[in-house]
Amino acid sequence: MQIKYFIQDVKRMLGKHKIRILHIWLSRAFCGIFIYRLERSLYLLLGEAYGVVRIIFIPILNIFYAYSNLEINYKANIKGGILVLHPAVGVVISGLSVIGSNITLTGGNIIGARKGCKNGGIIIGNNCELGANAVILGPVEITNNVSIGASACVVKNCTTDGASLIGVPAKETSTK
Repeated sequence: MQIKYFIQDVKRMLGKHKIRILHIWLSRAFCGIFIYRLERSLYLLLGEAYGVVRIIFIPILNIFYAYSNLEINYKANIKGGILVLHPAVGVVISGLSVIGSNITLTGGNIIGARKGCKNGGIIIGNNCELGANAVILGPVEITNNVSIGASACVVKNCTTDGASLIGVPAKETSTK
């Protein structure tokens, strides 16, 4: 399943210019997403034992994390179509996250947890976009097609499809 998702990730990174495949494999975003998909596959294959096995690979993983500036926990359940526009700014995704397909991360994004957040406590729907430095702190549930503005901090649920969230704490804006 992770291979299918990785193919969706690559297709989304390429956009309409398929020739980008010649250089995209060296990009920061590609490396970070590749490592996440690899680790996620091993976790799904080995279960909780992967947490012990991965200790051997931590020095190598840290090099990839440092190069890509993406730290996506292998326990995070993310469907295909991840797009990171500016990975140099950094992205962190908690292992407590369940994220739908086609998420767009602009850079400087954190999807993390507050005290009391349990596994699966951060739910983000399909086709969501996070502006630069946007933060989501769970437990929280965000529906499909939601746009989160730059530097917004989401701490409450958003149940309106297609909503825009801005501010600190993030509030839904009027679409009139």
